[in-house]
Amino acid sequence: MTVWLVCLLLLGGCAAPTVRQMGAAVPPHTFQLQGRIGVRYGTQGFSGNFNWRHGVQDDEILLLSPLGQAVARIERDPTGVRLDTSDGHYAAQDAAELTQSILGWRLPLDGMQYWVTGQQAPDGAANITRDAAMNVIRLRQQQWEIEYPEYRAEGAYVLPSRVVMRNGTLELKLVVDKWTLP
Repeated sequence: MTVWLVCLLLLGGCAAPTVRQMGAAVPPHTFQLQGRIGVRYGTQGFSGNFNWRHGVQDDEILLLSPLGQAVARIERDPTGVRLDTSDGHYAAQDAAELTQSILGWRLPLDGMQYWVTGQQAPDGAANITRDAAMNVIRLRQQQWEIEYPEYRAEGAYVLPSRVVMRNGTLELKLVVDKWTLP
Protein backbone atom coordinates (compact mmCIF):
# COMPACT_ATOMS: atom_id res chain seq x y z
CA MET A 1 0.00 0.00 0.00
CA THR A 2 2.85 2.41 0.76
CA VAL A 3 4.35 1.84 -2.70
CA TRP A 4 1.04 2.80 -4.34
CA LEU A 5 0.77 5.94 -2.25
CA VAL A 6 4.31 6.99 -3.17
CA CYS A 7 3.55 6.35 -6.88
CA LEU A 8 0.38 8.45 -6.70
CA LEU A 9 2.23 11.30 -5.01
CA LEU A 10 4.99 11.18 -7.63
CA LEU A 11 2.46 11.15 -10.48
CA GLY A 12 0.59 14.05 -8.90
CA GLY A 13 3.81 16.04 -8.73
CA CYS A 14 4.30 15.56 -12.48
CA ALA A 15 0.86 16.84 -13.41
CA ALA A 16 0.69 19.89 -15.66
CA PRO A 17 -0.18 23.16 -13.94
CA THR A 18 -3.77 24.26 -14.19
CA VAL A 19 -4.85 27.03 -16.50
CA ARG A 20 -5.48 29.29 -13.51
CA GLN A 21 -1.96 28.79 -12.17
CA MET A 22 -0.44 29.50 -15.56
CA GLY A 23 -2.69 32.53 -16.13
CA ALA A 24 -1.82 34.09 -12.80
CA ALA A 25 1.92 33.59 -13.28
CA VAL A 26 2.42 34.65 -16.91
CA PRO A 27 0.21 37.47 -18.20
CA PRO A 28 0.23 38.04 -21.97
CA HIS A 29 2.42 40.92 -23.18
CA THR A 30 0.63 41.27 -26.50
CA PHE A 31 -3.04 40.68 -27.26
CA GLN A 32 -6.02 41.60 -29.35
CA LEU A 33 -9.46 42.21 -27.87
CA GLN A 34 -12.86 42.52 -29.42
CA GLY A 35 -15.81 43.48 -27.32
CA ARG A 36 -18.23 46.08 -26.11
CA ILE A 37 -17.57 49.30 -24.27
CA GLY A 38 -19.75 51.54 -22.16
CA VAL A 39 -18.54 54.94 -21.02
CA ARG A 40 -20.34 57.17 -18.54
CA TYR A 41 -18.84 60.56 -17.74
CA GLY A 42 -20.83 63.11 -15.84
CA THR A 43 -24.25 63.29 -17.48
CA GLN A 44 -22.99 61.97 -20.84
CA GLY A 45 -22.15 58.55 -22.15
CA PHE A 46 -21.10 56.39 -25.05
CA SER A 47 -21.71 52.75 -25.80
CA GLY A 48 -20.54 50.68 -28.69
CA ASN A 49 -17.95 48.14 -29.72
CA PHE A 50 -14.18 48.19 -29.64
CA ASN A 51 -11.25 46.40 -31.21
CA TRP A 52 -7.90 46.73 -29.44
CA ARG A 53 -4.57 45.46 -30.71
CA HIS A 54 -1.86 45.81 -28.05
CA GLY A 55 1.77 45.24 -29.00
CA VAL A 56 4.90 45.56 -26.93
CA GLN A 57 5.46 49.17 -28.06
CA ASP A 58 2.23 50.11 -29.80
CA ASP A 59 -1.54 50.11 -29.50
CA GLU A 60 -4.41 50.54 -31.89
CA ILE A 61 -7.95 50.96 -30.55
CA LEU A 62 -10.94 51.30 -32.81
CA LEU A 63 -14.14 52.57 -31.18
CA LEU A 64 -17.29 51.67 -33.11
CA SER A 65 -20.93 52.67 -32.84
CA PRO A 66 -23.43 49.94 -31.90
CA LEU A 67 -24.09 49.60 -35.65
CA GLY A 68 -20.38 49.09 -36.42
CA GLN A 69 -19.48 52.52 -37.78
CA ALA A 70 -16.05 53.87 -36.83
CA VAL A 71 -16.31 56.61 -34.19
CA ALA A 72 -12.61 57.00 -33.32
CA ARG A 73 -9.26 55.36 -33.96
CA ILE A 74 -6.55 55.74 -31.32
CA GLU A 75 -2.99 54.77 -32.20
CA ARG A 76 -0.01 54.90 -29.86
CA ASP A 77 3.65 54.17 -30.51
CA PRO A 78 6.95 55.49 -29.11
CA THR A 79 6.52 58.75 -31.07
CA GLY A 80 3.18 59.64 -29.44
CA VAL A 81 -0.58 59.20 -29.67
CA ARG A 82 -2.87 59.94 -32.61
CA LEU A 83 -6.65 60.09 -32.56
CA ASP A 84 -8.79 60.19 -35.70
CA THR A 85 -12.50 61.03 -35.72
CA SER A 86 -14.86 62.23 -38.43
CA ASP A 87 -14.01 65.76 -37.22
CA GLY A 88 -10.26 65.51 -37.78
CA HIS A 89 -6.85 64.13 -36.93
CA TYR A 90 -5.28 64.94 -33.54
CA ALA A 91 -1.92 64.14 -31.93
CA ALA A 92 -0.37 64.38 -28.46
CA GLN A 93 2.11 62.61 -26.20
CA ASP A 94 -0.45 61.30 -23.68
CA ALA A 95 -3.51 59.18 -24.54
CA ALA A 96 -5.48 60.20 -21.44
CA GLU A 97 -5.08 63.92 -22.11
CA LEU A 98 -5.81 63.55 -25.83
CA THR A 99 -8.99 61.52 -25.32
CA GLN A 100 -10.11 63.94 -22.60
CA SER A 101 -9.76 66.95 -24.90
CA ILE A 102 -11.31 65.32 -28.01
CA LEU A 103 -13.77 62.68 -26.70
CA GLY A 104 -14.61 64.30 -23.36
CA TRP A 105 -13.35 61.38 -21.23
CA ARG A 106 -9.94 60.02 -20.24
CA LEU A 107 -8.79 56.67 -21.61
CA PRO A 108 -6.11 55.50 -19.13
CA LEU A 109 -4.15 53.53 -21.74
CA ASP A 110 -0.90 53.48 -19.74
CA GLY A 111 -2.49 51.48 -16.91
CA MET A 112 -5.27 49.86 -18.91
CA GLN A 113 -2.89 47.69 -20.92
CA TYR A 114 -2.13 45.86 -17.65
CA TRP A 115 -5.48 46.20 -15.91
CA VAL A 116 -7.41 44.52 -18.71
CA THR A 117 -5.36 41.34 -18.08
CA GLY A 118 -6.01 41.48 -14.32
CA GLN A 119 -2.53 42.79 -13.48
CA GLN A 120 -1.34 45.93 -11.74
CA ALA A 121 0.64 48.44 -13.79
CA PRO A 122 4.35 48.41 -12.91
CA ASP A 123 4.51 52.16 -12.25
CA GLY A 124 2.90 52.72 -8.89
CA ALA A 125 1.60 51.07 -5.77
CA ALA A 126 -1.65 49.14 -5.94
CA ASN A 127 -4.18 47.78 -3.50
CA ILE A 128 -5.33 44.34 -4.69
CA THR A 129 -8.17 42.11 -3.50
CA ARG A 130 -8.25 38.49 -4.71
CA ASP A 131 -10.87 35.74 -4.60
CA ALA A 132 -10.29 32.19 -3.32
CA ALA A 133 -8.95 31.16 -6.76
CA MET A 134 -6.38 34.02 -6.56
CA ASN A 135 -8.04 36.02 -9.36
CA VAL A 136 -7.92 39.78 -8.86
CA ILE A 137 -11.47 40.96 -8.13
CA ARG A 138 -10.61 44.57 -7.23
CA LEU A 139 -7.55 46.67 -7.94
CA ARG A 140 -6.95 50.28 -6.91
CA GLN A 141 -4.14 52.10 -8.69
CA GLN A 142 -3.38 55.53 -10.15
CA GLN A 143 -6.64 56.96 -8.72
CA TRP A 144 -8.63 54.24 -10.53
CA GLU A 145 -10.73 51.48 -9.00
CA ILE A 146 -10.93 48.46 -11.28
CA GLU A 147 -13.35 45.57 -10.68
CA TYR A 148 -13.33 42.16 -12.35
CA PRO A 149 -16.79 40.58 -12.16
CA GLU A 150 -16.00 37.71 -14.58
CA TYR A 151 -13.06 35.63 -15.81
CA ARG A 152 -12.76 32.89 -18.41
CA ALA A 153 -10.11 30.50 -19.70
CA GLU A 154 -8.35 31.65 -22.86
CA GLY A 155 -5.74 29.14 -24.00
CA ALA A 156 -3.12 28.90 -21.25
CA TYR A 157 -4.53 31.93 -19.42
CA VAL A 158 -7.46 32.85 -17.21
CA LEU A 159 -8.35 36.40 -18.20
CA PRO A 160 -11.06 38.91 -17.33
CA SER A 161 -14.10 38.86 -19.57
CA ARG A 162 -15.63 41.91 -17.84
CA VAL A 163 -13.75 44.91 -16.46
CA VAL A 164 -15.25 47.98 -14.77
CA MET A 165 -12.95 50.99 -14.24
CA ARG A 166 -13.96 54.04 -12.17
CA ASN A 167 -12.25 57.34 -11.53
CA GLY A 168 -14.46 60.03 -9.99
CA THR A 169 -17.49 60.53 -12.24
CA LEU A 170 -15.94 58.52 -15.11
CA GLU A 171 -16.88 54.85 -15.52
CA LEU A 172 -15.59 52.58 -18.28
CA LYS A 173 -17.12 49.12 -18.72
CA LEU A 174 -15.46 46.58 -21.00
CA VAL A 175 -17.02 43.28 -21.99
CA VAL A 176 -14.48 41.13 -23.83
CA ASP A 177 -16.15 38.94 -26.43
CA LYS A 178 -12.91 37.63 -27.94
CA TRP A 179 -9.28 37.47 -26.83
CA THR A 180 -6.60 36.73 -29.43
CA LEU A 181 -3.30 35.79 -27.80
CA PRO A 182 0.14 34.93 -29.22
